[in-house]
Amino acid sequence: MAGATGMAVSATAGAAADGETIAVTGPRVACDGGGGALGHPRVWLTLGTDDEITCPYCSRRYVKAAGTDDD
Repeated sequence: MAGATGMAVSATAGAAADGETIAVTGPRVACDGGGGALGHPRVWLTLGTDDEITCPYCSRRYVKAAGTDDD
């Protein structure tokens, strides 16, 4: 699903717990830690050359979903 910013994440992104791996379809993701007021400030992360990035606040790991095009 795509958000208002056009950044696409998997349907499991909102349900992920801290430290889980989340598959994404775009090169950029926004992470706020989930949990509303119990989360962290929203940060924008860009997948690295290895197609993954870890949030420095909550340790959620974002990886490029299998079968997605290189953008």
